[in-house]
Amino acid sequence: MPSQFRQAQTSFSSGEISPEMYGRTDTAKHQNGLKKAVNAFISPFGGVVRRPGTRFVSQAKYPNKDVILIKFVYGVDQSYMIELGEYYMRFYINSHVIRDQNGDIYEILTRYNESDLHDIKYTQRQDTMFLVHENYPILELKRYGDAKWSLKEAVFDPMPFEETTPTPYAYLKITTADKEIGKRITVTCYNNEAATSKHYGFTHNDIGARISVNSGVMLIEGVNDASDGKYCTATGKVVYALSSTITAIPQSWTLLHPGWSAELGYPSATYIHQQRLIFAASKKFPRKIWMSTTGNSYNFDTADSSDDDALSVSIDDNQGNKIVHLTQDQVLLALTAGNEFSITGGYESGIKPSNINIRLQSAFGCSNVRPINIDSSMFFVQRAGKQIKAITNGGYYGTDVEWSTLSEMSRHLLTSGIKSMTYQQDPNSMIFVVCNDGKIAVLTYNSEQEVAGWGSFETQGQYLYVCCIPEKHKDVVYTAVKRYIDGEPVVCIEVFDPDLNTDCAIPGKDTEGADVWTGFDHLNGHTVAIVADGVVMPEQRVTNGSITLTRNAKDIEVGINYETHIDLLFQDFPTATGSTVGTRLTLSDVTFKFHKTKGASVYLYGANSKQILTSRKFGTELLDKGPQYLSPSIKLDSLGWNINEINLTIKQTQPLPFHLMSVSYVVTAG
Repeated sequence: MPSQFRQAQTSFSSGEISPEMYGRTDTAKHQNGLKKAVNAFISPFGGVVRRPGTRFVSQAKYPNKDVILIKFVYGVDQSYMIELGEYYMRFYINSHVIRDQNGDIYEILTRYNESDLHDIKYTQRQDTMFLVHENYPILELKRYGDAKWSLKEAVFDPMPFEETTPTPYAYLKITTADKEIGKRITVTCYNNEAATSKHYGFTHNDIGARISVNSGVMLIEGVNDASDGKYCTATGKVVYALSSTITAIPQSWTLLHPGWSAELGYPSATYIHQQRLIFAASKKFPRKIWMSTTGNSYNFDTADSSDDDALSVSIDDNQGNKIVHLTQDQVLLALTAGNEFSITGGYESGIKPSNINIRLQSAFGCSNVRPINIDSSMFFVQRAGKQIKAITNGGYYGTDVEWSTLSEMSRHLLTSGIKSMTYQQDPNSMIFVVCNDGKIAVLTYNSEQEVAGWGSFETQGQYLYVCCIPEKHKDVVYTAVKRYIDGEPVVCIEVFDPDLNTDCAIPGKDTEGADVWTGFDHLNGHTVAIVADGVVMPEQRVTNGSITLTRNAKDIEVGINYETHIDLLFQDFPTATGSTVGTRLTLSDVTFKFHKTKGASVYLYGANSKQILTSRKFGTELLDKGPQYLSPSIKLDSLGWNINEINLTIKQTQPLPFHLMSVSYVVTAG
C-alpha cells in the first residue's frame, strides 16, 4: 500500500559532502548534508547562505606573477596586509592600498623571487617581523608608520655557533696563564700529550669561530704558525671564563663556527614562544631548533647554561625529515613532513636549557601551507596537501592529545591540493582554503555547536591566496585573484564584503542621483552586473572606466556576477516496509523556509522544471524599487511527479542575497 509522509531537512550543517557518502543515508552527516553548495557557505545556525562578494582594493604589481599575502598585526587598530611578490612588498590597511605623499603606491624592495614566495615563513613581535627562507639571511621588517617601513638583514649578537666541521683530533695546549673574561689567550694543537709534535688543524676560515674548552669559551681572532696552508696556533680572547688552563685532550674541546651562512643555509621556520625568538631547519641542520635568550630576540649565545639562556636542540625524526613549521596549540610544536613533536619545559614552567623535553605526538606529516590556530587547537594541512588535521593538546606535557580530520567527509573539494588557508573568527567562524584548481573551499567551524560544513567559492578567474586580518569590529579576509579583464591577465587584491553580491566590485553613492558612474577602470572592457538602488539592472560592458544607467540611481554596486547553486541530498524516508531507496516516489509539495532572501530559482525534477520564486507585487508605487524579501515560508503545490529519488536544485543567479534555512516535502512512496 502506498504511504504518505512529510520529510524535513532543518539543518545543512554538514555542508557539501563527498559523492562517496551518498550511499550512507543512515548517517547524521548525510541527513544534514548537501550534494552541492557552490558559492555558498553554511550558517552557524545550520542554514546555507550565498557567499559574500568581494570589494576591489588594488591590482598587484605584476599581472602574470604569483603573490602571497602576509598579515602584520600590531593591534586591531593597526592591522596591515602585506602583498609580497617578486622583489617587492606593498601594504594595505582598512581595505585600502597605502600610498606615499605623492599618491603613488608605497612599496619596498625585497630579495625574494617568485619561486621563493611559498617557502617564506614569518613571525612577529610588536612592530617587528622576522622572515625566513633557507636560501637567504633572516630579514627583519620594521614598521615606523603607515608609509614608512624598513626591511634589512637581521643582526644577531651572537648568532648560534655549531660544530659545522669536525674538530681537530688533537691535544689543545693553552700557552698563556690568563683565563678570565676579556683576557687574551693563545692555544696550540699537538699530536701528543707531551706537546712535542705540532698538529696543523686550524685554517683562515676559523677566524671568528669559537673554541669551547675547560668549561669556557674562546673567540678566535687570528691564526699563525703555518704549514701547507694550515695553522697550529690560534689567538683570541676569552668570552666565558675557563675553569683552568690545563691541556685539553682530544674530543674534550670543540671548534664552533657560526651556524648560519650562505654555504650552510639559513633557518626556514620561525616562531615566538615564551618570550624567545625561535628558528629551525637550515640545510646543514634540518632538524635543529635554536631559541634566543628570554626577552632578547637577538642573542643566541648558548655558551652559558642559566635558565633564561639561549639553547639549541635537535629533534629525532626517525624518517630524517626536516622541520617544516614551528607553531603551537597549548605547547610549542615542531612539524615535519613525517611527524609532529611537542616541545615543553618543566611542570608549569618555561622551556629552559636544563629541562627541555621533546615528545613525538603523531605521524601524519605536514605540507608547506602555514598552520592556523582556532581556540585552543592547531590546524595544519597533511603532507599530501589534501586533508586538514586538527590537534588539541589538553596537557602541559603534550600527553593529553586529541586529533581529528576536518575534511574527510568532503574530501572531493580538496583533491587538487591546498595552496593556502586562513581563519576568520567574525562574523562567522570559517576556514578559507585556496586550492590548486583556483577555487576556495570554505569550512564553517563551530565546535561548541557541532557545526562543520563545507561549501565552495568560484569566480571568473582563479583564487591565488587568502589571508585574514582582525579589525576593530570584524575580521577582514583578503584574497589575491587572477582574472582576465578584456582578454588581458591581471592579479587583483580584493576583500570579501558581506554587503556585496558581486566580485571585484566597487559600490558607490550619490545623494542627488546619477546615471553616469565612473571609477571602474579595473573592469574596463568587461561585462559587469549592476545593482542600482537594490534593483538588478541589465548587464553592460564597462567603457573608459564608466557605465551609463537608463535612469538615475543614488546607490550602486558594479562588479562581476557569480551564481549560487544548491543541490539537496536525497534522504531515505522511513516507511512501514523499510527503505525507500529504489521505490517510486510522488512528490506532492515542497516548502522552503528562507531568511532575508530576494528571489531564487527552483528545479524540482530537472533542467526543464524551473520555477522562479519572487516577492514582486503589482502597483505603481513599486516601480523602480528593489525587490522585497521572499516570504519566510514558500510552498509549491501539486507537483505529482513520479521519480526514484528527490533531486531539488535551488539557484540564485542574480546579485541578490540568499539564505535557505530548511526544506520539507510531502512524499508518497510505493
